[in-house]
Amino acid sequence: MTLSRTGTGVEDRGGRAADTGGGRPRISVAVMHHPLRGRSLTDLVASCRPLDARVVMDPDPTGPPSPLRTAKLAWASVDPGATHHLVLQDDVTLCPGFAEQLTAAVAQRPDHALALYTNWNSPHNSYLVRCAAVAGQSWAPLGHHEWVPTLGLVLPAGAARELAGHLGRFPDDFRDDDELVVGFCAQKGYPVTASVPHLLEHGGGPSLAGNDAHGPRHATVPVGTATPPVEHWQRPGPRVFPPRSGTVGRPYAVELQDSRCAVRLLRPGAREPLEHPFGWDWTDWAGWTGADPARIRADLHTLEERRDQDAVTSLSRPARTELGAAAWLLGHDVSRTAWDRPPGPVRLRDRDEALRSWIRSGLAPLDAAGLGPGELEGTVEWARRALELGRCAGNEAGRPGRSADGSTALSPGAGPDARVRKAVSEMAVREAAVLSGAAPRPPATWALVHPCPWCGAAPGANLPELAARHSGGGALSYLAAADAPDPTALPGADGGAVLELLSCERPTVRGLLALAHGVRAHGPAWFRTRSTALLGLLSTTGADPSAPVADDPARWVALLPRLARAEADWWDSPGTDRRPGKGILPVSLTSAAGVRSGAPSGFLTAHAASQALDALAEEYRRIRFDAVRGRL
Repeated sequence: MTLSRTGTGVEDRGGRAADTGGGRPRISVAVMHHPLRGRSLTDLVASCRPLDARVVMDPDPTGPPSPLRTAKLAWASVDPGATHHLVLQDDVTLCPGFAEQLTAAVAQRPDHALALYTNWNSPHNSYLVRCAAVAGQSWAPLGHHEWVPTLGLVLPAGAARELAGHLGRFPDDFRDDDELVVGFCAQKGYPVTASVPHLLEHGGGPSLAGNDAHGPRHATVPVGTATPPVEHWQRPGPRVFPPRSGTVGRPYAVELQDSRCAVRLLRPGAREPLEHPFGWDWTDWAGWTGADPARIRADLHTLEERRDQDAVTSLSRPARTELGAAAWLLGHDVSRTAWDRPPGPVRLRDRDEALRSWIRSGLAPLDAAGLGPGELEGTVEWARRALELGRCAGNEAGRPGRSADGSTALSPGAGPDARVRKAVSEMAVREAAVLSGAAPRPPATWALVHPCPWCGAAPGANLPELAARHSGGGALSYLAAADAPDPTALPGADGGAVLELLSCERPTVRGLLALAHGVRAHGPAWFRTRSTALLGLLSTTGADPSAPVADDPARWVALLPRLARAEADWWDSPGTDRRPGKGILPVSLTSAAGVRSGAPSGFLTAHAASQALDALAEEYRRIRFDAVRGRL
C-alpha cells in the first residue's frame, strides 16, 4: 500500500489524496433508494442543496432485502472532481443548513470516515458518542470494533471508489454493508469519527433490511433545529478514543437496556456476538470502570433524599436507580478520560440530548409508558444530577479499590469452619467460570415463579416487572409455577430451558449467561436457583424450611457444603455421569428490594442474612471478582 500527497490535500490511505485544492471540500452525494420505501425523495434531495444529490436505485427491488446490493453502486457513483463522497439512505431527515454544516465538518476531518449519525442504542458507538457529548467535544472517535453507521457516511473520494470495489467482492446475500465498511476502514487505516451533534435523523417506518427487532431507531445526539455555528467543527479532537485511567484495561461501554444498567466489556478474543444481552451488572462489576459501587449507591441515596417534583416524576424507584447508575458512570468515565478541554463554551444541549436519547431508548416499556414530555424532562434532570455526582467522584484523588464491592476477606480462622468456606469458594469460582465465558445467544427459557416462603412475595404482582426488566433480551418467558403443572409440555421447552425461582428473586444481567452455557454443555435442561434448592435441603433437617434465618442461622451455614456438592454433581459432570433431576443454576441473584437500592447480588437468597452469612457473602464476592479478573 502506498501513500500519496498532491497539492495541499491530506493523505488518503486508500491510495489517493483527499485533495481539497487548498479550499473547500467538493462533496458528491448519492442516495440509496428502494421503491418500497413509498416516499418521494424530493424533500431529501432539496435538503442537500446546493449539493447535487444523485438517487441510486436498488438494481433488484423485487429480490431479497440487501442494502449491500445498492451500496455497491452508491459508493461507486463518485462525481468527477469530487474530493469526498457522501452516501445517504433514503429514510433520513437532514438538519437545517445541511450542506454548510457538512462542508465545514468534512473540511476538519478530510481523511476520516465521517459518520453523520449513530443509532441511540448501538452496543458501543452510542456510548462513545455520549461520552464525547458530555465532554463538550465536536467529534466522537468510534474505532473499528463495531459496524460503521452507514445511514449517512462520508469518505474521501478515492476511498469511496476503493470501497465500492471491496464491496463488489461479496455476494448480495451477505446483506449487511455496515459490517463490510468497518472491515474496510480497519484494513486501510481510516479513523471512524461521528459528528457531535449528528447532522441527520432516522425516519420512521419499517426497516427494509430486517432491523425492526432493534426497536425504534433514532440519533444518539440529534441536532434538531439547533444547528451549531460552523465554527463548532473547527474544534480539535482526538483521532482515537482517549486513554482512560483506573480501569480494567479493556475498552468498555456503559449500557442502559430494559431499565438495567450494565458494563459491556469489549472482548474480541472471546468471539462474543456484539449485541449479546449479557452485560456486567454495575452493582457487582462497576469496578471494571474504576468506580466503587458503594460510592454509587451512596450518591444515589443522596439523590433520593433530595428528590423533588422537578427532578423526577413518575419513574419507578428501580428504574431511577438503574438510570442514575448509568448516568453516574458516564460522568465518572468522562472525568477519568484524557479529553482535551474544548475551547469556548460547551454545548450543554448536546449533553442533554445524549441523556434524553439514553432514557428514551434504555427504559423498559413498562417504565417509559408514563413519561410524557414533562416527566421526561424531569427524568433528564435526575440523570443530569447523577452524572455530575459521578463526574465529581472521578475528579477526586485516590486509587479505586481492588474489589467490585469494597468487600474484604475473612481473616484466617475467623467465622465458619474450613469445610463451609471451601464450599463457598468452590461456588464462587464456578460462577466466575460461567460469567467469564463467551456470551452465546440465550436459549428460550420458561421461568417458573414460586411464592417466597420467607417474605410471602407472590408471583402475580411480580410477573410484569420480571418480564419487562429481566427477560434476557426476550429469551425468558415468566409464568407462575402454579399455572404450569407440566412444564415439559410448554411450547419450546424441549429445545431450551426451564428455570425455577422465587418471586422475590431477580436474575442479574450477566448471570443469565449460565442458562446459555448450561444448555450448550448439557442440552435442554431444567434448572433451579440456589434459593429454591436450599429450600429442599432445609426441609430435610426436620425443621420448618420457611422459618426465618434468624431462628437458626447455624442450620443454614451447615447446609452450604451439601448445597455446593449438589451444584457440582450436576453442573460439573458430563451428561453420561450426571445425576437425573434438576440442576442448580450456579450464579448469584439479587432481590426485588436489592434492585430498588442497587444492592450487590447474593450467592444465596437475600433472606439469608446473619453475621456469619453476611461475612461469607462478602468472601464469596471477593473470590468471584478476583477469579473473573484472572480469566479476563
